[in-house]
Amino acid sequence: MALGQAKKEEIMSITMKDIAQIVGVSESTVSRAINNKPGVGEKTRKEILKVANKYNFSPNQLARNLAKQESKMIGLILPDISSLFYSEVARAIQDFALKKGYQVVICNTDGAREQENNYIEWLQSNQIAGAIFLGDRLVSNQIMKLGLSDYPVVLANRLVEGVTLPSVIIDNTSGAYKAMEHLLDKNYQNIALINGPQDNWQAQNRLRGYKQALKDFNLEFNSNLVLHQEWDRESGYQGFLELVKLEEPPEAIFAANDLIAAGVVEAIKMGGYLVPQDIAVVGFEDTVVTSIIDPPLTTVAQPMYQMGTQAVNKLFTLIEDDVRGEEIEILDCELIIREST
Repeated sequence: MALGQAKKEEIMSITMKDIAQIVGVSESTVSRAINNKPGVGEKTRKEILKVANKYNFSPNQLARNLAKQESKMIGLILPDISSLFYSEVARAIQDFALKKGYQVVICNTDGAREQENNYIEWLQSNQIAGAIFLGDRLVSNQIMKLGLSDYPVVLANRLVEGVTLPSVIIDNTSGAYKAMEHLLDKNYQNIALINGPQDNWQAQNRLRGYKQALKDFNLEFNSNLVLHQEWDRESGYQGFLELVKLEEPPEAIFAANDLIAAGVVEAIKMGGYLVPQDIAVVGFEDTVVTSIIDPPLTTVAQPMYQMGTQAVNKLFTLIEDDVRGEEIEILDCELIIREST
């Protein structure tokens, strides 16, 4: 291979990440500048375009063409369609999409990163107008690159580090605070938290709300009262059995989702205790599970249907108008007081 040819191939292989490093900005800023989107200073835009022109960079035309083709299909990539939370969000997305004349292709990943990447490749090789990524994990580099390539991507209940993509998330910290504030206002002080996995960003934010409420009520944080489990009923059941062995068992339990709460209530009853007379319980989500728990569960209601509606609305704004609008939309939660407290 001739030296000139090698240099040409090296020049043609430059990426937005390379340009971002050269100019000293984020990839999202490079994407905006190259695609003539707002939000970039004129001086910075000129520097980015100068580097892009120098190295003959051109955006991913495949993704751009896919975005503009009238396939009348959008993709919804999620980890578990059987989840009550995800199914409610998915229903809202489908309801809205049908009104717009679009079909929703649901891609279930079972939480596997490899499967998610396979779906991303499939989106890029088929005429799918855009995609919503729904879940509870930080997004992968593949999703980030897809979003920065000018292909319509919206995140629902997911976050991305380093760049900003159109997103709809729930204020988990505020929701957890409301649950704790309710219990503390009712003079419960020794309150346990049975939370989701420690590396899960939702669980981290719910723990943050739990801690902040304790601090605001001048109570010390006790790590023995916090358990990190899975998001299922068994975790609630086993979690209660562990907490009840403490020298000072909790007076109330904040369960980080309704399935955990269901397991807690079941274990409390099996142990011969009463809810809320002996131990109060608060959940988080307000799914159909709350209607089958006895007594009816006090819980933090997440706006699941609204999340789906807002996410798909953002996606169609990208597809039809090529306008990003507000990047991150944060939805508030509402405390629903029932008989478990």
